[in-house]
This record gives sequence, C-alpha cells and structure tokens, in this order.
Amino acid sequence: MPFLNRIVLFSAFAALLVSCSTKKNTVGSRAYHNLTARFNGYYYSCENIKDGVYKIEKSNKENYNKPLPVYVYPTLETAKTTFSEFDKAIKKSSLCIQKHAIKDAKGSEVPTAGKWIDNNWINIGVAHLYKREFFSGIEAFEYVAKTYSKSKDKYEAMIWLIRANNEIGGVSASEQTLSFLKNQRHLPRKITNELPVVYADYYMRRGQNSEAMARLMEACRNKQWFVGLSKKRRARYSFIVAQLAEQNNDNERAIEYYQKTIKMKAAYEMVFYSKIKIVNLTDITPANAPKIKKGLLKMTKETKNSDYFDVIYYTLGGIEERQRNMDKAVFYYKRSVQTSTSNQNQKALAFLKLSEINFDLTNYQLAGAYYDSTIAVLSKDHPNYESVLARKKTLEALVNNINIVSREDSLQRIAKMSESERNAYIDRMIEKLKEDEERKRLAEEMAKNSNANSNGGGMGQNNMGGGADLGEKKSFYFYNPNTVAIGVADFKKNWGDRKLEDNWRRSNKGISIDAGGGGNDTNDNSDTKQTASSSVQDREYYLKGLPLHDTLMQKSNAKIIKAYYTMGSIYKEELNNSKKAVNTFETLNTRFPDNQYLLNTYYTMYRIYLAENNQPKAEYYKNKIFNEFPESEFAALIKNPSYAADLNAKKSEVEKFYAGVYEYYHDANYALAHAQAQEGITKFGKSDYLPKFEFIKSMCTGKMQGADTLEKNLKLLVVKYPNADIVPTANDVLAAINRQRNAVPDTSTAKTNTVPADFEADLNAEHFIVAVVIDDPRISDGFKINLAAFNSKYYDNKKFNMKSNVFGKGKQMIVLKTFANAYEVMSYYENLMIDADVFKGDVQKEYIDVLPISAGNLPSFYSKKNVEAYKTFFEENYTNLGKGNAPKK
Repeated sequence: MPFLNRIVLFSAFAALLVSCSTKKNTVGSRAYHNLTARFNGYYYSCENIKDGVYKIEKSNKENYNKPLPVYVYPTLETAKTTFSEFDKAIKKSSLCIQKHAIKDAKGSEVPTAGKWIDNNWINIGVAHLYKREFFSGIEAFEYVAKTYSKSKDKYEAMIWLIRANNEIGGVSASEQTLSFLKNQRHLPRKITNELPVVYADYYMRRGQNSEAMARLMEACRNKQWFVGLSKKRRARYSFIVAQLAEQNNDNERAIEYYQKTIKMKAAYEMVFYSKIKIVNLTDITPANAPKIKKGLLKMTKETKNSDYFDVIYYTLGGIEERQRNMDKAVFYYKRSVQTSTSNQNQKALAFLKLSEINFDLTNYQLAGAYYDSTIAVLSKDHPNYESVLARKKTLEALVNNINIVSREDSLQRIAKMSESERNAYIDRMIEKLKEDEERKRLAEEMAKNSNANSNGGGMGQNNMGGGADLGEKKSFYFYNPNTVAIGVADFKKNWGDRKLEDNWRRSNKGISIDAGGGGNDTNDNSDTKQTASSSVQDREYYLKGLPLHDTLMQKSNAKIIKAYYTMGSIYKEELNNSKKAVNTFETLNTRFPDNQYLLNTYYTMYRIYLAENNQPKAEYYKNKIFNEFPESEFAALIKNPSYAADLNAKKSEVEKFYAGVYEYYHDANYALAHAQAQEGITKFGKSDYLPKFEFIKSMCTGKMQGADTLEKNLKLLVVKYPNADIVPTANDVLAAINRQRNAVPDTSTAKTNTVPADFEADLNAEHFIVAVVIDDPRISDGFKINLAAFNSKYYDNKKFNMKSNVFGKGKQMIVLKTFANAYEVMSYYENLMIDADVFKGDVQKEYIDVLPISAGNLPSFYSKKNVEAYKTFFEENYTNLGKGNAPKK
C-alpha cells in the first residue's frame, strides 16, 4: 500500500475515533451518533416493543357485550407475560442514550445535538406504560416534552402522556396537554392522525359518549393512502362508534357502523359480532324472521363458527323471546349454555336470561337454580351484578324455606305411619339406594375402561362381552362405554370436575337432607366413606331423624310455621307477588290456626286487598283483627290513621332523651347518666329504648361498683331482652370481663401489642419488600427460592439484594432491596401477590406477611416487631397507590 494511502486511511480512522466521543459536538460526531442511535438502539428497541404489543393484542380477550376500549393494554395479570420484551426495549434504549447522547463540558446532555435520543426516551416510557409501571412512563414522557422542547418528537411524547394519564384515571391531567396540542399549528401528520383517537379515549373515560363518537367517526374517515390510519384501526373505531350509538338507542347509526366494520374486513371475530349485533338491532317481523333464523342456523353448521355457537344460539333465543315463543327461547338459551366452553361472559348472559324467564313465570325454584349458576360465572363488573346477586339471595332464602316445609312434611308423614309400614318404607328406600350405587359403580367402571375397550379389545359398542344378561341391556346408556366416555367428557367440558353430590351445579351448596332427615359430613379417606355408605343402609340411620314423639313433632311444626311465614313475607316484600303471599299466609293459617304470626298475616293481607281495591276481602281481615286482636297496634292503626305519626313522635321524644343520657355516659358522668337512665325507664316504660336505658344503667353501676356488679346486671339484661339490639354489645362486654378474669400474662407479646405505630409516610423515599415468614425451612427457604425465580423471570433487568434475619420467636424477616419509591414497590408488590408460582406447595400466603416498607420505617418495624400496627399504617397510606394514584410529594 502506498504511503499516501496509508496516511489517508490512518487519518480516516483517527477521525472516526474522534467522532465516537460523546464529548465532541461536531458535525462528524453528531452524524456518527445519530446514525448508530437510530439503527442500533432505537431500531431494536422498537422491534422489542412491537413484539410485546403483538403478544398483548394476540392474548387480549375482547368483551363485545360492552364498548371496547380505544386502546388495548394488558391487565395486571397478563402484563407479566410481556415483561421480557419491554425490559429488553428499556435496556437497549437506556444503553443507546448512555452511549450516544452528546454532552457538554460539564457532562450535561445537549438536547439539540442528537436526533434520536428523545425517541429512545419515548420508547422507555412506552415500555413502562405497557408494563403498567405508569408513573415511570409518565416521568419519561414529561422529561421529553420539557427537555426536547425544540424537537417535534415532543408532540409524540405528549400523545403518550395523555394515554398514560387516561389509563390511570387522571383524565383531568390530560386536559391541559390536549388543549396545547389542539392549538398547535403544523403538527406532524402522525400526531394529527392520533389526536382524534386520544380525544375519543379521553371522552369515553369521562362518560361523554357523544363527543367520543364524533372523534372516532373523524378517525374512521382518515383513510388516505400511506398517511392515513390502517384499516385494522379504523375497523375497531367503527365498531366502537356502533356500540356507543347502540347505547344511545340510535339503532340506525349503530347498524350503519357495524356494516362499515364488516366492509373494512376486520378480524373475523369482530366481523362475526358485527353481524350478530345487526341482527339484534333489526326489527323482527313475521316477514323477515324466518330468513334471519335460517341464516343464523346456517352459521351453526360452519366449523369456523364453532367457538361462537353460544352467541348464535343466544341470538336465536332473543329472536324467539321477542316473538313471545318462550318455549323455543328457553331451548336456545339452554343450547347457548351447553355450547359455551370458554366465553364465561356469554354463558352468564344465557343463564341470566333463563333466570329471568323462569322468574317472570313464577317458577321460583328453577329461577333460583339459574340465578345461582349465573352468579357463579357472571363478572363482578357487570352493571347488574349487585341486583342479580340480591335476587339470587332472595330466591335462595325462598327455596330454602320451601324445602324446609317439604322435608318436615315428609318426615311427619313417615313418622305417622305404623311401625311395620314405616320399616317397610325405609327398607324400600335402602334397597333403591343400593341399586343406585350399583349403577353408579358400573358406570364409573365402564368409563374407566372405555378407552381400552373401545378399540375392540374387550367390550365393543355392540358386544358387551359380559354374558346374555348384559347383552340384552346394551341399549341402556350406562352399559355403552363409548357413550359414557363421551358423556363424561362433555360434562367436564361444560362444568369441570364436580364432586358427585346433591346440588352439584350450585356454587353455594344448601343443606340437603334426605327422607331420613340426616346428613353426613364426608371426608376423602376411604374409612369415612365406608362408614357413611354403611350408615345410610342402616334403618336406624333414618329413624333417628323422625319426629316420633310430641316434643319432636312440635319442633317440626314450629319449623314449618316459620318457613311459611318467611315465604309469604318474601313473596310480598321482595318479589312483589301478592297472590303467592296471600296463598302462603292462608295455607299457614289453615294448617296452624293458632300460630304466632296470625296477627301479622291478617294485617298484611288486609293491606294487600286494600291496595287491590278488593273491599270485601279487606273488610274481612279488618274485622278479624278487631275481633281477635282488639288491643293490638295494628287495630289502633286501622282505627286511627294518625296513630303511626303519634307513635313516631313519641319515638322521637324517647330518641332525644336517650341521646342526652348517652352523652352523659360518654362524658364519664356516670352518676348523672345512671339517674337519667332510670328516669327514662320510668318515663317511657316499655319501648324500643328500654333495653338501651337498662344497658347504660348497668354500665354506670359497673363503673361505680366494679366488674362483678356489671357482670351480674348484664347477664340479667341478656335474659330479660334476648332479642334486643343491644344484646350483642352486652355479650361482648361479658366476654371481655371473662377474658380479663382468666387472662394469663404473656410478656412475649405484651410489648408488641402496646407499642404505638411510630411510622412516617414518605412515599418518595427508598423502599424495600419485607416478608415475615414462619421459621420453617420448607416455608422460608421455599419462599426465597420462589421469590428469586419470580425476579429472574419478570425483573431480569433489575438487580435485587435479598437478606434474612431472625424476627422474634419462631419467625424470620426476609428483606428485598431496593425500590426507588412507593409506587415502584407497589407495582412490584401487586405483581408478586397475584403470582401463583410464588405461593404454592408449602409456601402459602397465610404463613407469610408480605409488606412494602420505606427505609426510614424499617428500623422501627424490626426493633418493635409491631407487624399488625404496620399493616394498619400500610392500608391507610399505600393501598391506593396500586390503583393509579401517584405518590404524594
């Protein structure tokens, strides 16, 4: 190589070395760092973010029964699956900034010197946002907006800042940024495309759906070649517009935008739901109904719709219900439940429809079973969840009382038989039970052997291989191993593994008592099962539960009376079914003419008939009240309509007097409170406040004369007024007296319980995770191993330091360091506490107290061992941080 060429090559190499320096703000240095920052760090960081977003969108399960969100973010549970992708993006962008950000002589970054450093900061913020580390993301976006004020990339940072604030519920923080962007001229095309979308997200979170629709319709029109929004995005926005229009009862616009979604060739699932929504919004007439039904039924023949059969059948049920073909509607809703394998929301809707139909038909027992199934799968964020739960509880109570009447009537019927008839009846029950158990055993045996036998090596479908008797019974379902196997698989597909027991479908099993009135608590061990099996085949087992003498018969009748009255009250007050209420009360009074609820039932039926303008019946029950209960409050109320107002005025006077007495007691003026309580007893006599006056009087006597007198008076109070509201409080005081009298001093815990909570809430300070663990190697070592695996899997870009110390008798304290502030530690804490792999096997949550704590509070926590006090402090100061609230400055 000529000497001159060597000099040129050496000079070029030297210039390259000089340009690599981040301390030189020259043309060559800027060119080099811009080039490498863009095509090394930024490019690969973008690719990692794309991979993470793809995984989020792929795993996202949309709920098409409520408006879709404008943007798709991971949930707290699913965010962890993409941590590795976003951690790589953060690492690559951070390294890029470190290597290629040009600095001045003081070591400070020169924002105007590099074109791609701000983009890397934005990527860091985006990665934190998708990791649900919102405040770290917001911090990065705000840094770009303030530091790189002369770069147009600041507008992109502002768009992401709005998205992050919207996602954490801080829509008010988005207003100023939105206003700023709205008033800017010559925004980059990318920003003008995105601005209507972030506005729509902002409006939807504020409940301003009309404004959100307008912005999304604007976005849907942005279909310019190359510079517009993609079809995929516009299809999503079109679908959301249709959903919002449907909510506003603007069916015409909703159908228009569902049709636009279909034309944009969105993902098949969205196209499918668009078609279903159009059917639901179409007016069903005798002319178009057959065609619509035929089209839906045709969809059930297509394999690509196998995951949506439940939706199709639910839609068919809705059409039949609108046409008042209730039998067909019930059929299709049941088919929807049967074909729903993974869409729990859809299954819940079908169960809810079956519940409501049976409720409207007053089939309350069946409705109750369906409501129970509904609650088992209905999402708690469903708008009607609370009302469905309330109705489920009401029907559960009703059905329970119906079962009480049925059960007690059956027991009484058997008890009234002659001894020989009764024994014969019980023997027949036992024989039937044995036959049923044998059938179950054979069915289970057939199911277990079905895989081996179905290939022809033993029993085939048409050859039972068990002799002539079994061959004759081959048509019976349970003797065909293939059909049994299919049935078992289908059952597990729909219901999962369920224990073989009564009420197997119900999420909350009620008490189920057979004709013998007994019930067994079963355990999994074979000895207990054998004992239970043999006992239910013993005649004495059934005889024990029968009301065979007068005392037991009276108790049985008391259960029936109370059940009838409760049923009637539920019909009247909670189900608004006056007819059923009257029938129930009349049955009660016919069967038990002297029952203790007679007056109440008379007055209730009087009010029902009065409201229905059935004057003869209302007069009939009014006269019964006057004749049979002339001195009752109900009689006085009927005679004097202002009686209730007078009674309320008197109650108001008592209430005011009692408030004064309580005030004296509260101020520790026990002598005066005692005197005033006695005056209240004398002045107002028998009233709702009498037990309360007695209680204060007893408490004052106890304060003045000691615990023995207090205990004696409170026991007397409990005996005299067993049903009074104050009795639970009196019992608590008695329990405290008893504990104090029998207490054994415990010096090891006395200090812990009396130490005050000496903690300070410094949410911006350095924080740790502490775990107080039982000092058992299986638990403590297991937790450390699981925690290390958790950190390696989800936080591989962060270095942790884990230490453990003895924490009092029988416990260890494990400390995980370190976190920058309260929000960062709470983000980690929330992910940790829902991770099933950390808390498994011997490592169970009930053995471990896991708590975030600041560095300043750790010494007090360790020295005083006051775990419970710190828990209270933690709940008051930290629990809201994980729900989108920024740490307090």
